[in-house]
Order: sequence, then C-alpha cells, then structure tokens
Amino acid sequence: MTARNNKITWWTVGTAVVVLVLLYMFCPPVHKFGNKLLGRSEREYPKPDSVKVDEFEYGTPMDLQGEVIDVPRDSLLDSLMLADSLLIPVDGPLPTQVPGFGDGELPPMPDDTDLPIKIAPVKPENMPVGLEEIEHYASANTTVNSKLTVCRENYKKMHELYTEFVAHPTVEYKEIGVKRKKELLDQLSQLMKAAQSANDSNCEEETAALRREVNKMKF
Repeated sequence: MTARNNKITWWTVGTAVVVLVLLYMFCPPVHKFGNKLLGRSEREYPKPDSVKVDEFEYGTPMDLQGEVIDVPRDSLLDSLMLADSLLIPVDGPLPTQVPGFGDGELPPMPDDTDLPIKIAPVKPENMPVGLEEIEHYASANTTVNSKLTVCRENYKKMHELYTEFVAHPTVEYKEIGVKRKKELLDQLSQLMKAAQSANDSNCEEETAALRREVNKMKF
C-alpha cells in the first residue's frame, strides 16, 4: 500500500504541476498572478485599435503639423502630357502609293535570272591537299601496311569533312572535326611508331606528310 500511495501521490503532484504550467501559459489572469508572485513585470504594448494607452513602444505620440505648399500645375510633367496629346504638323509631301504593294497586282515571282549572284566561299591559304596528291608507298610489313591503309582512308574522309566545313562553317561540323582530327592524329602517331620499329623510311615519310596536312585543318 505504501508504494501504491507514493505512486498516486507523485502522479497527483505531476498532474498539478502540468496544469499550473498550462494555466500560466494560456490563461492571462493566471499568467498575471504568477508574474506578481514571481516579481516579474511585463510591459503591455497597445493593440492597433487601442487608444487608451498613451505610451507606445516608440514613445509618446505627437501631433505633427506640416506646412502646405501650393504648387502651380504648370509643371514639366503637365507640359509633356500636353505635348504628347497634340499632333504637330510635319512639312513635306504627302506619302504616295508604292508600286507593287497594296492595291493592284503583286510583282512577279523571281526566276533563275533574278536570283542574287552566289559567291563561292574563300578557301584558306593553307588548305590541305587531297589524298591523291600525297606520295604513297607500299610497306613490306603487313601490320604497318594495314595501319597505313586505315590512315589513308580516314584522311580521305577527314579532307572531305574539312572541305565541307570551310564551305559551311557550322558548330556541328566543328565538333565532329575536332573529334576526328584528334583520333586521326593518334592513329598517325601509332603508325609512325610501327614504321620506326620496322625501319620503313618510306612509310615514315608518308606518315609525316599526312600529319602535316592534318595539322593544317583548323576547326
């Protein structure tokens, strides 16, 4: 019975404390009474619609009297508004009808003779030569010869791409050209190493010529 009584007592005390705290927090009369017991003094701020309290948080309200200045309406803004509403006559001849526009028949459609003259794009001074203008040497080494054939075919495609890029320089051609140029230069580097290992001077010379022409392609 003693343990049970102690438990009931503690539950009663805890419930009473919680009730007092809630009343202190949410019940204004209990809140004021608790502040008086605790010796706390809270300053009351007036509500927006209250006129009973003369002391505000920013000081005592004062009646301000300002000087009324009478400004004439002849201002710059009125002048601009008046000018915008008036139509100022302009000296000169009246507009006339343009032949071929408005009333009447439309002008004839252009034919092949009326089209503007097409000017071919100017090629760069250091234009790379075609594959047929580079001397070819067949290598006795099978591995070197196969790599050389691949590089020739890729250079032919690269030259066609660069010619199209010079005629129509677009962003798409530029991105493709930069990527393929890097790949072809890597292939030529591998071909040069293979030719040096096989002591094939003719293949080294052709590889160097292909590399020089590829480096001329500026995307």
